[in-house]
Amino acid sequence: MGRNNKWIESQPDDSVARIGRRALGSRLQRVCHYLDLAVRRSATETENVHQLRVFSRRAAAALEIFEAWLPPRRGRWISKQVKKIRRAAGEARDLDVLLMRWTHRDSQMPAAQSELLLEHVGAMRREAQRPIRKIRKKLRRKRFARHAVKFLKRLRNRAGDEPCGERFVCMARVALSRLVTPYLAAGDGELNAVETLHAFRIQGKQVRYAMEIFAGAFDAEFRGEVYPLVVALQERLGAINDHVMADAYLVRWHAEIEAGPLQESLATGRLHEQQALALARQEFLCWWTPERRAELHHRFERYMQGEAPATPPAPPPSLEKAGD
Repeated sequence: MGRNNKWIESQPDDSVARIGRRALGSRLQRVCHYLDLAVRRSATETENVHQLRVFSRRAAAALEIFEAWLPPRRGRWISKQVKKIRRAAGEARDLDVLLMRWTHRDSQMPAAQSELLLEHVGAMRREAQRPIRKIRKKLRRKRFARHAVKFLKRLRNRAGDEPCGERFVCMARVALSRLVTPYLAAGDGELNAVETLHAFRIQGKQVRYAMEIFAGAFDAEFRGEVYPLVVALQERLGAINDHVMADAYLVRWHAEIEAGPLQESLATGRLHEQQALALARQEFLCWWTPERRAELHHRFERYMQGEAPATPPAPPPSLEKAGD
């Protein structure tokens, strides 16, 4: 199997069906590949589960983007299985991140408490491997990979009034606009609450995965300059989400564990996560300046269909020159 290439190579005048088959084929192939590795290799090889979740998300995004070209019944079935795979990998990946962060962090926690926490997370991680094994066994029995191959052969334009016809660049502009417009609006909104930051991050994921598919329809700046801005923003939002996710697990475990040393360790861990979350959120709000917002608007304008979203009138400075 070839290297992990997130980019789908294309030309502006390619047919949508052709690029849809290429994008979905690449994503679904990688999902099957990493599902096998996540089961056959040691659970300590965390990258396999990481890539399984990432490519299942990429596959889900591609299925949404090319929905009008999918055979309805097979499309619904494939989408349902991809969603199950993503969910199966979700908790395992969350716990891998927790273990990595808490193993390598410069913690103020007492060593005994830190050890108890890591032991508990390790036990939960071993349990989280079971859904991955279960979904792999189920999909092998249902011959998911074979169904995916047949599914790809049936991609075609099923909407006779599709304004773009089969010209990929037109479809890319329309689809990108639908994703980017609410994304930019969310970035311009009030982002003090964890919930709004999370919603902004989820919209950013959809934009990022779409850009990986649409890059060939646009110029080199789209991939080389605009995409890195979205990634940098996502990484900062992802760091906040790591603390939110950790706190949620700690709350759940604290409620499940009887009083004792482990419960005390969970309470201490939660205190540290809450402090780290407050700091990360404050750092993000200081970093996400009006100038950065304006730069993101400005960069996307030329690639969107019709009128671009309103942007502040002042010429924005480059995000790349601003401090990280």
